[in-house]
Formats: sequence, structure tokens, C-alpha cells
Amino acid sequence: MDPDLLAAIRGYLVRDFDPERRTAMLAASGEDPALLADAAELGWPALVVPEEHGGLGLHPASLVPVFEEFGRRLVTGPMLEHLLVPGLLLRMGPGADGAASRLAAVVAGEARVAVADPGITQDWQGQNGALRVVGERLHGRLELVRFGTAANEFVVVADAGGETALALVAAGESGVAVTDRPSGDPGAGYARVAFDDVAAAVLLRGASAAAAVESLRAWQRVLIAAELTGIARHLLDLSLDYIKQRQQFDRSIASFQAVRHIAASAAQRVLQLESFCAAVAADAPNLTVSELALAALTLKATAAESARSVCEDALQLHGGIGFTHEYELHWYYKRALALRAWYGDERELSIQVGRRRLSA
Repeated sequence: MDPDLLAAIRGYLVRDFDPERRTAMLAASGEDPALLADAAELGWPALVVPEEHGGLGLHPASLVPVFEEFGRRLVTGPMLEHLLVPGLLLRMGPGADGAASRLAAVVAGEARVAVADPGITQDWQGQNGALRVVGERLHGRLELVRFGTAANEFVVVADAGGETALALVAAGESGVAVTDRPSGDPGAGYARVAFDDVAAAVLLRGASAAAAVESLRAWQRVLIAAELTGIARHLLDLSLDYIKQRQQFDRSIASFQAVRHIAASAAQRVLQLESFCAAVAADAPNLTVSELALAALTLKATAAESARSVCEDALQLHGGIGFTHEYELHWYYKRALALRAWYGDERELSIQVGRRRLSA
């Protein structure tokens, strides 16, 4: 990403996204309509939108440092859905009538979008048939959709007679039922969404849809990994500052060998993650969809494990204060645990990586 663009995003967050606003957003499960409105006005959702659709036409890899910044500052909400999904779909050239204008409304901040995808976890992969397209009608339900209760549009991954279909469905269509679900993620609300013979704008079918879905899942994994990297970096910096000033036996606890070992291990994981994210972002424009999917699986598996470990190291380094509700560490830890599972944790994704390598 252009350093000036990243600096502008960082400048807004430093100026307007203060700790009080962040805490209010987390207490509201990631809801901050003013932040979404500001993001649209500042053009964040237009970053990867093609120029012919009024965007900047940047490659999705340009979002990697942005999501690292979101992780560091714990900017939650539907950023993944709004900064990635409309632009990525518009790059693929959705064929359904009116689909481009509906996605453009999301980019402009006039509508909200959510992704209904059974592939969010390997455990649900066999439920792809639970969402099915027959003709131009959608049937079935999905138990977990991020920000489903606030969405005006659903991007739906479904089965179409043994083939993959990618569809756009208006939340107001007859037959759409959205039910709020409890969330342990401080940065996102969840919903159960049911489609009972609903009219759907099918964007892609067959091989083109399968490739689009693989790309969509890959980029979501990459950007989730970037956010986890930002979380890990912040907690490492927070922990290093703390152990330098925390005194025990008349000296800083940073001088204790056991503490240094924990800090060094955490630093190693953070540096590895940052390098891995940068490498995937640099290579992505030259990768095929299949190669990108493998890189995304590997990166997300590494980030899921490493970010969790860094969070736990940070808790140890902070001692009792790390467990208090008033201290910010627990918000980062909860967010990391939620992102760790979304689109696969390290165990699940390592199995997928192994299967792909063995079948190559």
C-alpha cells in the first residue's frame, strides 16, 4: 500500500478512534455506525474497488497493512466485510442484473453487507448443501453469520445441483429470517439466517463461482491473519513496556531470566508473523487462485497459533493485572480467540494444508 494512504488511515485512528470510543464499540459487539460512515466518506471500502466502478483499483494485498493496523488498535466491526467483499466481487465482474449497483451502495456507506458461507469452518463444509440454489431461488439456513442482524445484503455461498453458486440476496426479501445469536466475540455480533424460497441474484455459477469462493475465503483468511498479527504486535509492545517499569525486589522484572525467556519467545512469534504477512502480501499478485489459497491456509494457521500464544505470554508477563476487566489486555485476547476460529484454527487448517500438499 502507498505509505501516504496508510498514514492517512492511521492518522484518522489516532485522531478520532480514542480508547473511550473503542471501549464503547467493543461493548456494542463491534457496532459503531459513525465509524462505518467515516470509513465510507474517507474511501476505505473503495480501495480495492476497480477504477471502472469508481474505486482506486488497488490489489487486495494492499489491505494487509491496514488490517494489521486495525489489530494493533483493536478496530473491530464489519471492516472485513466492507473493505474487502464488495471490491473483490466487483473485480470478478458479477453478472447478475443490478448487482454492481447494490455492491456500490455498500461501498458508498448506504448499505451493510454480510457473508453467509458454510465454509467458515471445516466442521461445516459438509453443510454446503444446506444452502442451495434452485433456479434463481435460495433455500436453507446458516447458523453463524457475522453482523447478520444489521445487513441489508447477504453474499451467499451455496450449492447449485452439485456446483458452486455465489449469490447476492437482499435482507428484505420475502422468506429471509434473521435471528440474533449470543456472541463471545467483543468485536462482532452473529446471527442465524434462514432462506425460505428466497429470490436470489446469482452472481456466478460452476467453475467461475468455485474460483471466486476460493479467492474470497483466501483473502478473508489473509486479512484475519493480518489482524491477528496486529493484535500480537500490540500485546508484545504493551508487555515489554510493562516489564520494564514493573519493579520487584528493587529491580525491573525485565531483568529476570524467566521473564526474558517469555518475552523473547513472544517477540520471535511476532516477528515471524509480520514477515509471513509481508511475504504473502508481496507474492499474492503473482499467485494463482490455488496457490493463494494454500498460502492463505498456511498463514492463517500460523497466525491462529502464534497470536494465541503471544496473548497468553502477555497475560503471564503482566501477572495479576492482565486478568482485570479494567485493563485492555483481555479485550485483545478475546478478539484473538474469536478470530482464531473464524475460517479455521491451526489444527483444522494444518489438515487442509496437508491434504493439498499430498494431492499436488
